[in-house]
Amino acid sequence: MISAHWLVAAAPPYTAPQWLLVEAVYFGIAAGLFAGAYKAKTGWGKAGLASLALTIIAWHLLAIIPSWWLYYSDGVLGWGGNGCTALDVKCLKQAAKDTVVVIENAAGLGGFVIAFLMYQKKFPKQLAAGEKKPEATGGYK
Repeated sequence: MISAHWLVAAAPPYTAPQWLLVEAVYFGIAAGLFAGAYKAKTGWGKAGLASLALTIIAWHLLAIIPSWWLYYSDGVLGWGGNGCTALDVKCLKQAAKDTVVVIENAAGLGGFVIAFLMYQKKFPKQLAAGEKKPEATGGYK
């Protein structure tokens, strides 16, 4: 039975680095969903599978892995605290802990933006067969 004592006394058991291997399973699931989206016959099927894969990747890159890092750095490395006012080693450790999360989230979000832009460039919007481009309405002509 797990007591609430681990919140104060020691790091939670799931802060061990081996738990990051579980993330590889989720990224494998996302890769399988992308493969299914690539082979799907309908547009809705492709969109549904790809959006599910992107949701899994985003959830893990932008929430679960940074959360794990915060628990790990607080519990195992001892970089935690409730803020700091002095410029000492403890404060620098807290700043480094938070900076890692900021950089990881910036890289994840930037990666998504770059991937979406590359996708739009590779697959521009196309009209269906026989469909004519509608006349522009509004704005300057």
